[in-house]
Amino acid sequence: MATGEQSGFKPALILSPSVVSWLNEIAAARKPLQSRLSDKPLSVRMERLVWGPEPCAVSMLDCVWAIGHETIVLSLARPVVEGLIATVQSGLGLPAEPTRSLLVEFALDPLLNQLEGLTQQKLQLICLSEATARGPYLELEITFGPFKGKARLFLFSSLDDSVPPAFRALGGLLRQLPREDRQLPSELPVIVKGEIGSLRATVALLRKVNAGDALLPDVIPIARGQAILNTGTLWAPAQVAEDRLIVRGAFRLQPHPLECAHMMTQSEKPRPPSEGDLDNIEITLVFECGRWTVALGALRDISEGHVFELGRPLDGPVDILANGRRIGRGDIVSIGGELGVRLRGRLAVND
Repeated sequence: MATGEQSGFKPALILSPSVVSWLNEIAAARKPLQSRLSDKPLSVRMERLVWGPEPCAVSMLDCVWAIGHETIVLSLARPVVEGLIATVQSGLGLPAEPTRSLLVEFALDPLLNQLEGLTQQKLQLICLSEATARGPYLELEITFGPFKGKARLFLFSSLDDSVPPAFRALGGLLRQLPREDRQLPSELPVIVKGEIGSLRATVALLRKVNAGDALLPDVIPIARGQAILNTGTLWAPAQVAEDRLIVRGAFRLQPHPLECAHMMTQSEKPRPPSEGDLDNIEITLVFECGRWTVALGALRDISEGHVFELGRPLDGPVDILANGRRIGRGDIVSIGGELGVRLRGRLAVND
């Protein structure tokens, strides 16, 4: 390799800034385009951006359109194409070319007139043929009367250059549709963890502990009969009542009482870390008394007085976690008037 020559990662897909901006705009969640053809409702909704070829779940036809001096390929589900043809001549099925192209273009004529006025471009359907699986493309959902199916609008081939005029016009058309906020389903599961304390310890210390040793947490709310219910970003205080935790406040986004913020600064003379450096790394251990899966919608309704059943007395084993991974188990013990967690075995860090 020549001096000064760098060998870095080169992605297979290269996008220009203008293409990225166009894709971000066109792929945004928006309300569907609504229209009517032959007194039947037509709805076109943008679903997703697909980068690689995917097999078609149903038979599809490639509709090749001429827009000015450019061509655009739009694949339509065969039932949708047959539904469009039926608005012009019922009982015809799917005729051969060029008849089917003429019939589909005639069926879409009212919509094409609107699009031509908005884009200032002449639209003409050149041909319809059996679809081929390729990418990338924008996946659309089209509903026309009783017919419903997917559509694929294939992107232009050179994505590391400027956006072709026809696609810029298409982006301008879609930008006129109001954006739509997509809500997460209320049934989405959320893990609620019951935490009774935490400890920041060095790797060197964790290497030395053995079964029977006791860890004294830095923060131990259970000493006051309390616990923390943690979802990762939200937390709520709880009161310990034998085999249950009773919520004592709504879930909130305030700083977690068991977490500490640390600032890292870069050394003036960077060097690889030594074994001693690694042993001095601090790891936050969290002591959990239970976990519950709660639906996202139900989490909104949890308030003071809500009960989380432990299913066992709290003097049973608690899990010891490091950065979310369980590395051991222990029992709550009293040591010199302070509460600690006595290890049931060696920590996984020793393995």
